Amino acid sequence: MIKKLWARWDAFWFSPQNLLGLGFMRIILCGTMFYLYAYRMLALKYYSDENWVTRDQAWQAIPDYYRPAFSWTFWSDAWVFPLHLAFVVFLFLLTLGIGGRILMIITWVLAMGFLQRNFTVNFGADIILTLFMFYMMFTQSCARLSVVNLIRKKPVVRMSDSLSAMMIRMMQVQICVIYAYTGWEKLKGASWWDGTALWSVLGNPQMTTLDFSFMRHVPWIIPILAFLTILFEIYFPVMVAFKKTRYAWLLMGVFFHAGIGIFMGLGPFATAMLSTYFLFIDPLILEQRVVQRFSASQN
Repeated sequence: MIKKLWARWDAFWFSPQNLLGLGFMRIILCGTMFYLYAYRMLALKYYSDENWVTRDQAWQAIPDYYRPAFSWTFWSDAWVFPLHLAFVVFLFLLTLGIGGRILMIITWVLAMGFLQRNFTVNFGADIILTLFMFYMMFTQSCARLSVVNLIRKKPVVRMSDSLSAMMIRMMQVQICVIYAYTGWEKLKGASWWDGTALWSVLGNPQMTTLDFSFMRHVPWIIPILAFLTILFEIYFPVMVAFKKTRYAWLLMGVFFHAGIGIFMGLGPFATAMLSTYFLFIDPLILEQRVVQRFSASQN
């Protein structure tokens, strides 16, 4: 019995994984980061002491418990522009599938540096994107869906090595933990129990892209959406573990994050979270529905 359990445990973490889902995730994740930081090239003063909140002030504003043990920001303000430009270029290359593990590691170091350089500039999307980039730098993320594969003569690597397989599982576990933790944390708030939590967001024009004041005429929708949000997040790890419920739950997640992205203007956060969904989709579905159709259209 112990040997069988160990064999299942070993197979779960280290058995070869199809790299196609990881390729789709890389495109969306790195593409989202490229969009964010390319846009911030217009306001690099936020990463220097010219900002209204200096780097040291932003660092001190963080409670000791959440403050990093050491800083990844090891460059002076004079290096902000060249390093940020290199960072954006590296993200573009990784989106195209160029660079592999080495470039992903270098890019992650720069991402951590700019993330810590001024916490007042960044938001949830930056944290999520940088977190999953950490996992991806150990994987063969550029093996599939890379422009290099269009010109290379070598056969495409379709299955992962043991390290990539473990990191794919780690990312699956990580997204499940994120959902479950946020769901359980919501249960600590009284407004989630009485169903009014979402109204504090939808009723605030500074936090939404549309006017949702009309919903006060149909107040029963607010608690329903609040309770569905909690159920979706708490039960996400269980529902995606079984094939019968996995795609229904992932579809709920698509609508959930699409709503956040469209109606709250948090598009980068939505795409960051949705990029991980490709790790749960059967690679055969991706091969048949996307890759083969794309190849057929090219021919």
